[in-house]
Amino acid sequence: MDFTFSAEQQALREAVRARAADRSSSAQVRAAIDSETPGFDAGLWRVVGAEMGLLGVGVDEKLGGAGGGFVDAAVVVEEAGRALMPVPLLSTVVAGQVLARAGAAGSEALGGVVSGEQPVAIGVTSSSLSTGGIGFGGTAAALSGSVANVVDGSVAASVVVATPDGLWLTRTDDKGVTVTATPALDPTRPQATVRLDRAAAVAIGDGAAAGNAVDLLRVALAVEAVGVSRRCLEATVDYLKTREQFGRVIGSFQALQHRAAEIAVEVEAATSTAYYAAWAAEAAPEELPVVAPLALSVCADAAWHAAAESIQLHGGIGFTWEHDAHLYFKRATTIRLLLGDAHEQRRLVATRSGLHHA
Repeated sequence: MDFTFSAEQQALREAVRARAADRSSSAQVRAAIDSETPGFDAGLWRVVGAEMGLLGVGVDEKLGGAGGGFVDAAVVVEEAGRALMPVPLLSTVVAGQVLARAGAAGSEALGGVVSGEQPVAIGVTSSSLSTGGIGFGGTAAALSGSVANVVDGSVAASVVVATPDGLWLTRTDDKGVTVTATPALDPTRPQATVRLDRAAAVAIGDGAAAGNAVDLLRVALAVEAVGVSRRCLEATVDYLKTREQFGRVIGSFQALQHRAAEIAVEVEAATSTAYYAAWAAEAAPEELPVVAPLALSVCADAAWHAAAESIQLHGGIGFTWEHDAHLYFKRATTIRLLLGDAHEQRRLVATRSGLHHA
């Protein structure tokens, strides 16, 4: 079994990183934060969707995608996270994967998703939503309830809603759907509360499909956390190599070398864990229920530690609003908490592997 990245995956990584350097610089990310649609750069969204076709990576060409597998999509998500791209890329890429697995009901919506014309958010709730027929027959239903902390919900055209007993797709501009932007710790990634009052929705899967969708989101968040942690490590090491104190670069001090080395070890472990989970999503789906929460637990903690240490090791400048360290710390913190902290993820691992009874 070969887990090295292929030449095509390396080229994909380089292409996304180059475009991020050009269109998702610190100044551009901050401009998006302060824009009329906070945390969203419409121009960059057109680039990643219509121009580069990144939203279709991992979706079969027969369904209108760019081909490849979930590992390819993970490369895109990691690089987007590394640059804190102010676009709903992670949620739309995951939604594309979910819809591609949902049969005819999902494939009908894929065209607008992979083109970027229809950005999609993923809403996850532990409560069942009430459903009722709306007279259309088939898979159509009227959905009522509320879903909080929907990442990118305020800029989404549609929302995939995962509940304990079903998976649904609804449009945000339909009657009965109210999307309210909510304040979030991470200003580079908007969140919203989606309220449904007999909103038209299409069933695209049962409870098992919903669980699989949430696991795919866990893997994507884990991979994004790798991008965050690796960027924090690189920025910290660069600073340690150039900042001088007492007539020496501070990277020459052994205590700081040890702290940087500890982060490096955690980042490499997180990378291996995340990409094994991404591989399992496409090649060993029976392993996904265990490796998805495991990856999120390991990678979210690694990202949080790398971001926190980045602030500390940058000294006084790391504590200022002018430095990007706080943006990465906020992204790492929200990744860590969105679907439950590391304790919750490890509890899931134990329960799903039969080591602990729920």
